[in-house]
Amino acid sequence: MPDRTVSYVPALGFRWLTSLYDSVVQWTMRERTFKRALLVQASVAPGHRVLDLGCGTATLTALIKRSVAGIEVIGVDVDPQALRIARAKIERSGLDVRLDQARTSVLPYADASFDRVVSSLVFHHLTPSEKRLHVTR
Repeated sequence: MPDRTVSYVPALGFRWLTSLYDSVVQWTMRERTFKRALLVQASVAPGHRVLDLGCGTATLTALIKRSVAGIEVIGVDVDPQALRIARAKIERSGLDVRLDQARTSVLPYADASFDRVVSSLVFHHLTPSEKRLHVTR
């Protein structure tokens, strides 16, 4: 069960802005361009199992699933509000994607259980202590 007492930096810095996240990112960043470039760099191939670490509202998660046939895609994020948006987006798209709630530092998956791990726009959402934890691993 996720630890809901641990703090994190929500999308756009404030929980009340999370519902605006997709629109703000779409209009203020070249999101499609850099997420497509990330997908190319990841070299995801049929049969791969892919983890989107810090999936947020699942824009990259959905792009990966739509782009490569025959893959399993799992998104994980700590923010329950972002995951609610992600689940609605995935449901509307009809994609077969699993979304889990967990911290990036305490993942509920066995070591070496993914062929690819991708991440975008998440590291600035980690607390300072979590950033230090990831650097020291």
